Amino acid sequence: MFFTYTENNTIDILAIQMRRLIIILFGLIALTGCDKVMEVVNKQQANGKAIGAACRHSGRALEDCYRRNARIPKADIFAGWKEMNEYMQQKKINVITPPEDEPAPVEKKVEKHDASEEKPADTEKAGH
Repeated sequence: MFFTYTENNTIDILAIQMRRLIIILFGLIALTGCDKVMEVVNKQQANGKAIGAACRHSGRALEDCYRRNARIPKADIFAGWKEMNEYMQQKKINVITPPEDEPAPVEKKVEKHDASEEKPADTEKAGH
């Protein structure tokens, strides 16, 4: 930047300092959001571990657990499954069998009526 020395030199310097301050403030605000991203990632990992641990405790196979929870990263599910497996072996905890899955609801086919198939209304009315 080239500085022009005029009568209002102090105003130019203040304007430059204000711009710098604003840029620094926006930078700091943007950097505070980085903690929130890591918080969300840690929650997702903890969720995946909890799902994996629950699958192991219920005696479900890893593949079933992966299939049932397709949105969760497999690495997180496996980490939870492995931790629970080690814990169950140390404490000699038996597997709790899960209840049987309910069958998927049967979709009812709804017949759609086309407007062209309906009977046209009487256009001839008495008195017209």
